[in-house]
Amino acid sequence: MGINESARWLHHAAEGGTNAAMISVGKFRRELQELHSHLEKAKRVLITAPGQADGDSLGSQLALRTMLSHRYPNLVVRVINDEPIPPRYTFLPGIETVLTPERFAQLYESDVFDVGVVVDGGIDRAGRVRSMFDKCGHTVFLDHHAVSADYNYSIRIVEPLASSNTELIYHMSQTPEFKTPVDSDFAQCVYLGLVFDTGFFRHSNTTPEAMVLGAELLKTGFDFTRVGERGMLERSVQGLHLLADTLSRAQQSSNGRIIWSTLTMEHLKRREAIADDREGIIDQLFLTEGIEVAVLFIELSENFIKVSLRSQGAVDVAHFARSLTVKGGGHIKAAGANLDMDIREAIPYVLERLEAEVQKVAAAS
Repeated sequence: MGINESARWLHHAAEGGTNAAMISVGKFRRELQELHSHLEKAKRVLITAPGQADGDSLGSQLALRTMLSHRYPNLVVRVINDEPIPPRYTFLPGIETVLTPERFAQLYESDVFDVGVVVDGGIDRAGRVRSMFDKCGHTVFLDHHAVSADYNYSIRIVEPLASSNTELIYHMSQTPEFKTPVDSDFAQCVYLGLVFDTGFFRHSNTTPEAMVLGAELLKTGFDFTRVGERGMLERSVQGLHLLADTLSRAQQSSNGRIIWSTLTMEHLKRREAIADDREGIIDQLFLTEGIEVAVLFIELSENFIKVSLRSQGAVDVAHFARSLTVKGGGHIKAAGANLDMDIREAIPYVLERLEAEVQKVAAAS
């Protein structure tokens, strides 16, 4: 497939012109036109994402910022996240435009925006940015997760068939409403989200369309090796020790079908590690022979934890996470939930329910 042919195939697929089950922004034509109409009238736009940003959410925010700045040159676009940027992502073009609420308050006076956009997850997990988002005249949800918390957004564009949120942003950027040039800066932001959420095209959410998109992005000439290694693989020495410690604490249940471990604030402190050093540990835990589900209990603060889940597919961890709390959701094979409880309470609370789910699936097979 030549350059022009593959580009045409991507556009044809995105418009819903193939028989295969794949991403199609064509079905969101009304929502895209409505969003375009709001943005034409807007003066100020807020972009945010849930919790501590990862490769897909940051890539989505920066790609979206580029798209809006190109299409609406007079529009003021601010990217504000509740937590500081993880060090691994500081190489991304435009990363200096991503602010915390504190930094935003130091630089600018008004926190009122005409349009608010949250990407790669719901506004319920955006922390202090939610108060700004709630005041926006129009609120927009751009996501690819099948399960998320309820919120009365003005516009919802949710495509679970997208392998990453940046894939959704890319296809939006190529519609008549938002036609955006794909240069190397834009491409590497999209590419980071693509490889982050597909695990370098290893996970089952990888599609032929995602592979073609990856190839198209590489043609812009950015250093894809650097993007992959910096954005996903590199660890600090402290992070290596934290990974080793967490794996050494791993335990199994349900006859070896569940593997789980813990990561507390004390564990971070002991290794002089930072929050970003937790990235990817759940995936290492999941790469254990014979298991069906991996669980990592992460203490975020006192009486507040995150439960990260990975599944081979028989157990739908997105729905399981949502069954634990309205703050849960994600994909069938990769999901998470935030629980307002002590980690010692959370472990039996989650494992008892997960073991029952694994047994139910085993009995039905």
